[in-house]
Amino acid sequence: MAKVIVAAPPVPGELAPLLLLGRALSDRGHQITVLTGSLLRKAVEDSGLAFVPLRGAADYDIQQLAALPDRFSLPPGPAQLNFDWLHAFVNPMPDEHAVLQELLEQDPDQYLICNALFLGALPVRQGAPGRRPRRWVAVSAVALAISSDDTTFFGPVPVGPGEDATAANRAANAQFAAAMQPTQDRIDELLRETGAAPLDGPFTDLIATLPDAFAGLTVPGFEFERGDLPPSVHLVGILPTRRADSWQPPEWWPDLETGRPVVAVTQGTLANSDLSQLVEPTLAALADSDVIVVAALGRDPGALNGPVPANARVAEYIPFDELLPKASVYITNGGIGGLQEALAAGVPAIVAGETEDKPANAARVEYHGLGINLQTAAPSPKTIRDATDLLLKDEQVRENVRRLATVYAAHDAVTDIERLALG
Repeated sequence: MAKVIVAAPPVPGELAPLLLLGRALSDRGHQITVLTGSLLRKAVEDSGLAFVPLRGAADYDIQQLAALPDRFSLPPGPAQLNFDWLHAFVNPMPDEHAVLQELLEQDPDQYLICNALFLGALPVRQGAPGRRPRRWVAVSAVALAISSDDTTFFGPVPVGPGEDATAANRAANAQFAAAMQPTQDRIDELLRETGAAPLDGPFTDLIATLPDAFAGLTVPGFEFERGDLPPSVHLVGILPTRRADSWQPPEWWPDLETGRPVVAVTQGTLANSDLSQLVEPTLAALADSDVIVVAALGRDPGALNGPVPANARVAEYIPFDELLPKASVYITNGGIGGLQEALAAGVPAIVAGETEDKPANAARVEYHGLGINLQTAAPSPKTIRDATDLLLKDEQVRENVRRLATVYAAHDAVTDIERLALG
């Protein structure tokens, strides 16, 4: 048995895979302590795991951060990415560091498995006074942002005949690092304040390479190929979901067995404050189609504007391990967790997202022929209907997804992370 600190910033989408992992490791006999925000205590304790709260700037409400007026005035892209990084992941670093040090002082014989966006272990790694865990493994549900001669965060740079693809990718990666310089500067400032040395490279690379090991919750065939991937970086697959014990199928569940194609649509659990972006246009787009539309809202169905079409079924929560095997198309704003669950279930995706990492996820779907990238966060009903009709008929895309599903099935993320962390 090992004693493991599982740490994540108080962002439900970042904590969720760590809770799945922590529960699985606990079932294997390890002693798990989860370090995250106080608002997520119930989620941790409902998973049967010990809870320790973050504090100070690290103990925030992500809904309040996402609703800050200053954020809404920023366009999607580097300006908004820097804002999100600074407020949600960088400014909390000193308080994350302090609480982590307290836990290690109480018991130095502990391992650390953290979300890659939890930066609390970074100061000591960079020379600040303090204790190191026995081993530090970072786990990321976000697509790889590690720069490479072969690709960028958003895919290989297109080049013409005779042009140097390596030079093009290097230039694009340097441009991305320059765009994220405000975040880089703030990380270095806070590291100096803790007595640590500044980073000696792009933070998007170093959050993956400074830990003893890095486990990307993804697989080859979804990620862009990198021939120069650092040896400490591993693609381990996705974690098995664990549904709420209280869930019962709704009375309309047998409707999904009628033989009509099922189209699942969601805006996730965070970016769902405005259902007119994707869910409502999808319901309108497919109202006259010979399909069943299932909308997983992540909030009360009463938030929908207008009547629900006769061929639509809506719910606040539907476990994807039950829904996706019945689906023929998955429509999403690009959240990587649900997107990879759909692909692992063999379901092609239509992706409509412009913020956070969503464009990078959509780029992977497009590049590998796994679905359709709508290149907008607010597609029209006609655009959605045309994309759905196309995917229902496109056998090449469906074959690509079926092939990728076998790759997901061949991975055991829990075992791989346990080995990377604990030996």
